[in-house]
Amino acid sequence: MNEDIETAVAFLTQAMEIEQKGRRFYLNAAQKTEDEKGRDIFTTLANDEIKHYQLVKKERDSLTEQGKWVASPEIKPVEIDLDKPLFPGGKKALEKTVTTKSSDWDALLFGLDIEIRSYDMYRQTAAKTQDPLGKQTLQFLAGQEQSHFNLLMMRYESLFGYGAGPS
Repeated sequence: MNEDIETAVAFLTQAMEIEQKGRRFYLNAAQKTEDEKGRDIFTTLANDEIKHYQLVKKERDSLTEQGKWVASPEIKPVEIDLDKPLFPGGKKALEKTVTTKSSDWDALLFGLDIEIRSYDMYRQTAAKTQDPLGKQTLQFLAGQEQSHFNLLMMRYESLFGYGAGPS
């Protein structure tokens, strides 16, 4: 196995763990949140994490067994600016909006942070990946994380308003 493939396999193994942790978090958040729409969002995101895990595992297994990325019908080309973070300022900017704590508030903020980190992880790795199928897969996953972030941010704004804590 060449060095590029070994690096990709290691990254994808890490990504699988992150997708599993994300799923566990979203399932837990769905059980604890009092917000019905929030519960639906967290459940949907938990189900998406299963799909992401399966996709990442398929790619990792292909790289391990065949030494190449595979084309997947579920992967659609996505235009992602690989140089641009999802949320300017990252977690620190997000934390500045925290003024009061509540379980729904915490769950949304933590979910937003997870999506920022996942997006950045896939985006940064895609920028370094030379293989076109690998780059496409990683950009697709970054786009999925971006969609999750947007969904959580819309719920956040709906519940708490932009830049304000819960009342």
